[in-house]
Amino acid sequence: MEKVLIDIRYYASDSLNETGNSLPSSCSRFFEFPKLFHFWGTRIATILGARGFSLGDFDDLYINYTNAIPKGALAFSERTPEKWLRYIDYGVSFEDLKSLKEPELEHFVIRSTFECLEHLCNSSTDKTEMIKLASMEVNKYGTEIELPVKAKETKSYSVLVSYKLRPKGAASYGIVKYINHKTGVTFSKRFVDLKGPSDIFPLVGTISVKDEKILIKPRSSFKASLFTNAYQVPMEIDINEVASA
Repeated sequence: MEKVLIDIRYYASDSLNETGNSLPSSCSRFFEFPKLFHFWGTRIATILGARGFSLGDFDDLYINYTNAIPKGALAFSERTPEKWLRYIDYGVSFEDLKSLKEPELEHFVIRSTFECLEHLCNSSTDKTEMIKLASMEVNKYGTEIELPVKAKETKSYSVLVSYKLRPKGAASYGIVKYINHKTGVTFSKRFVDLKGPSDIFPLVGTISVKDEKILIKPRSSFKASLFTNAYQVPMEIDINEVASA
């Protein structure tokens, strides 16, 4: 059964990624890898996953930068430590990566991520187009790109909740966009500062509009409450107040 892509993570190794050898480990063991770079995998996976993008019967892709295969080579690993994840090996020279300045290394991480995705989907025109579109959006907005969370649409209105993940290294925050299809009233508002980047998902369980107010209720599960208890929920946005500001 095909699963929607949820996350992309980065690892590194100096041995072949196969059974009997150690699993790939932290990139920082082999070259400088700022913590903020890890968020690129989450951003790209979230953009694509929201559009129904799938790589197959797994939802997590682990990119393994390795000098155990030729530089620039790509190999989809048969190794499956968990059924929900797969590795793709990306051949690199660790010495070359060490020589890059931080902006150059960040550009490499982004580019190599899309190269891996395109390699895995080269037989699907539709998926390739989705990857190219996501790449264009990432290049345009950088870390300021808005990541979709949940939407509510009726004949009368549309509400879209998204978030920015560590924009320019700052804290993550949620955004609500509102469009009234009858009156033409529209606005975009930063409505919550996130204590943890992934808190936005348990915080946005349901969206409703009543009495000129947008009501965002959290998910009701116990697991969700472990994250949402740190916030004032449900969250309410006064449409008239924001639209007239």
